[in-house]
Amino acid sequence: MPQSVGRTIFKLLLLSLVVGIVMRFLGVTPRSLIANFGETIESLFNSAMSFASWAVDYVLVGAVIVVPIWLVTVLLKMGKGRKSE
Repeated sequence: MPQSVGRTIFKLLLLSLVVGIVMRFLGVTPRSLIANFGETIESLFNSAMSFASWAVDYVLVGAVIVVPIWLVTVLLKMGKGRKSE
């Protein structure tokens, strides 16, 4: 078996272990996942939307500071480049 295939299998097993630990911590079992598949998908979707809503708020608040600083930095660099010509 080529080394890259072995690494891929190892990474998949490791990732599966981590996801399994998190899911178990959240109280999800394979049986409940299959039995309540529709509800599980809906719950995951609701959790993802809640996270996205939370993240967007923080990104917007941070952008109020970060974007103007970035813009000033870019403009200063552009001005510096024109002086040396």
